Amino acid sequence: MREGNKAGIRRLFLPAAIASGVLFGAQSARAEDQATTISRGAYLATAGDCVACHTKPGGAPFAGGLVIASPMGGIVASNITPDPDTGIGKYTEEEFANALRKGIRRDGAHLYPAMPYTAYSEIADTDIHALYVYFMHGVAPLRQDNPKTELKFPFNIRAMMISWNLLFAGPPPAKGDPQTYSTIERGHYLADALGHCGTCHTPRNFLMGERSSSAYLGGTPLAGWYAPNITPSMNSGIGDWSEDDLVQYLRTGSVPGRAQAAGMMGEAVEHSFSKLTDEDLHAIAAYIRQIPKIEDSQAKQPRDRFGVAVQPIVDLQKPKLDREDDLFPMDGERIYVNNCAACHGLDGAGAADHFTPSLSSNAVVGAPGADNLIMAIVNGVDRTTNGHHVLMPGFGPTSDVQRLSDTDVAKLTNYVSGTFGSGDHHVTAQDVKVAREGGPLPALVKDMPALIGAGVIAAFAAMSCLIWWFRRRTQKQK
Repeated sequence: MREGNKAGIRRLFLPAAIASGVLFGAQSARAEDQATTISRGAYLATAGDCVACHTKPGGAPFAGGLVIASPMGGIVASNITPDPDTGIGKYTEEEFANALRKGIRRDGAHLYPAMPYTAYSEIADTDIHALYVYFMHGVAPLRQDNPKTELKFPFNIRAMMISWNLLFAGPPPAKGDPQTYSTIERGHYLADALGHCGTCHTPRNFLMGERSSSAYLGGTPLAGWYAPNITPSMNSGIGDWSEDDLVQYLRTGSVPGRAQAAGMMGEAVEHSFSKLTDEDLHAIAAYIRQIPKIEDSQAKQPRDRFGVAVQPIVDLQKPKLDREDDLFPMDGERIYVNNCAACHGLDGAGAADHFTPSLSSNAVVGAPGADNLIMAIVNGVDRTTNGHHVLMPGFGPTSDVQRLSDTDVAKLTNYVSGTFGSGDHHVTAQDVKVAREGGPLPALVKDMPALIGAGVIAAFAAMSCLIWWFRRRTQKQK
């Protein structure tokens, strides 16, 4: 081939080759950008603990179906995989943002605040985008129809949430890029917006909105448990905890000599906090340690500073041991010996390596109330963090180990708290039953029949007055 022809061919194909290279480079850059965004969205979804509520036991991640217990009834978590028919596959980014921040579904229906949209309202635009990209492109679509939420009247009227949202709407979206925030700002963002700590730890008012202005993170009953005061109060909160203590608790769920995570906090540690970076955990801890203190006048010392190991309470060498199937009623001490001492020790000191925690210097046993101790006995502890599995069997009605009656649980609770903790709380079998069933009903739910009755009477009275006025006006005209 002559040189002239070769040069012509080069002139013909060189621009095309350059254009192809530029196009390929742009596509590669876009793919790399999307991969980075998906990775960031996955981390944010972990920080928001989305999987805990949107995954039923044994189910596929994010496919929903979990029934979340609430005072109004069971709320069924939705499928948030990108399936177009049963999930969120048809959501635009704006509709996705409305669901997260405002609690409004694509079809315009209102979500219940079991979905913590009053906290997620603060999620920044950049993070909303990353979450959207992750759920649309990083999560596998799964077709799964879940049962509909059916609450009791009048809570089944979703339109009621319009007025509730006007009263208790969350803060506006955070400004800027949260990755550039200072340590305290980042901690606030992670704890309040994504981690929604206030959803569980802040007391609620009569209408079940958070009393965040006066009691932020001050502790409140929660589904039979008690989400404790986590403000820096020395006696009422966690003021005696160091930043490293808090980080260790969030990372592992255990700080020997202080506390162990169980229940919903155990789930939050397992699925969310344990997977965050050390930098973010320290940011959360630094933020929590500087929020305003909430004091409880009844708290005289830190709840993790009660009790000391006691002398052995029984001689295991005695010739006759108690049988579990004996029909005579046992006291709390004997129930403890038969069911708890094998792991926690006769003296309550636990294991030397802290795998089984001590019952003294234990925030659950030293708490001013017995809620968490009751629930730990009934439900046990089961969490896995960083490949480390912690298991304490429960002793409630479904136990595979030993099923204790409510009376026995009450006796055991009083013995443990009286011997190793803050004192005998005089728990009754009825107290245990109420805790097992989700705790005392909020005043709004408990008083709703009376409120409905009063509303009907008021409406009837108003109608009667209107009829009387109309008749009188008609008579005057005659």
